[in-house]
Amino acid sequence: MPLAMQAKLLRVLEEGEVERVVGEKPVSVDVRVVVATHRDLEARVREEKFRQDLFHRIYVFPLVLPPLRERRRDIPALVAHFAAQVSAQNGWKPVPFSEEVMAALQAHAWPGNVRELRNMVERLMLLATDGQVDLATVEMALPKGSSVAASSTFSSGALTERVDAFEREVILAELKRSHSNVSLAAKALGLERSHLYKKAEQLGIDLRAMRRESGRVAEDCWQIEVRSKSKT
Repeated sequence: MPLAMQAKLLRVLEEGEVERVVGEKPVSVDVRVVVATHRDLEARVREEKFRQDLFHRIYVFPLVLPPLRERRRDIPALVAHFAAQVSAQNGWKPVPFSEEVMAALQAHAWPGNVRELRNMVERLMLLATDGQVDLATVEMALPKGSSVAASSTFSSGALTERVDAFEREVILAELKRSHSNVSLAAKALGLERSHLYKKAEQLGIDLRAMRRESGRVAEDCWQIEVRSKSKT
């Protein structure tokens, strides 16, 4: 929203009045305003791209909705909802989604969040063969390299166990990539640092022990390098 428009919105919120384009006098309004954004407004305020007074005026009762990748357990319920919605809109018969299919959908990162999931459900229903969505259909429909359903790590066990196994492997891989730097790993995964600690604890990952071990390895490498230089 341009700064000029922000000033007009602030006036509406503060004074409860609007001016119509062809009007001769302000018109009083009594409304409740709900604001939604995918931007970091606090950062925009610091960058002077969003008015600080407007930010404080609208930031009365914030509701933060985590991205879909942070609430994968919601995916089965959302899939069922969208499948019923698509069936009703198109006059289609219901199409079942197996546990294996759900596990594959939960393993996907969903950068497009719920909107992407809704479109994927419709695509899978269009591609469904023999009246059901199978694993091959999901692997064909998902972006290449995003599906891990075929991995042996996630091919057995209850749905929640497969999802936990996937999340644990992803977190461990990111920690390895960041040399056990929790802040960097959390940033790469799109999580708050505290959320990563909580998630790791749920999955049985001892972040503090990993950091200590990483520190010892780094110290050993430094000592080896020092000894090597002293010999030369």
